[in-house]
Amino acid sequence: MSFLRDSLSHHYELRNAMDQKASFLSALAGVIFGLSVSHLRDLHFLILAIASFFTVFISIMIVCLPYRGKMHNKFGLICWWGFLGKNFKEYQDELDKVFSAEKNIAEEYELEIWNLVNYSLKPKSKLLKLASFILIFGLLAGFVLFFV
Repeated sequence: MSFLRDSLSHHYELRNAMDQKASFLSALAGVIFGLSVSHLRDLHFLILAIASFFTVFISIMIVCLPYRGKMHNKFGLICWWGFLGKNFKEYQDELDKVFSAEKNIAEEYELEIWNLVNYSLKPKSKLLKLASFILIFGLLAGFVLFFV
């Protein structure tokens, strides 16, 4: 059981680290955008501005990406949306079922980890790679055009 608890905690930390990376990338791209906007007549600055704009946009999407996974048409009870639309008695009954056996508790952890990975970590990871690629490509293209 502690393995699942530690795994879930690790996945939440990983999600927070991705948000921090996206925030850093957004700040860096924002500075580049601010510096390049004043020189838009030059092609290399235009490329820098466009790349940094899209990087900021994607980075904001990463941070604002909602995590609300659902597997087998069921929300986990660990997070708040697991009891949306339920009154206290219904939620209490669900918890009683979960805590009646250790296997049920493990299934709740497994469901939450599955939802977190598939509906938060995977999309954030893909978008973070895309934002980084766009910024690096824009920087390289801008510098190449600047020196050519």
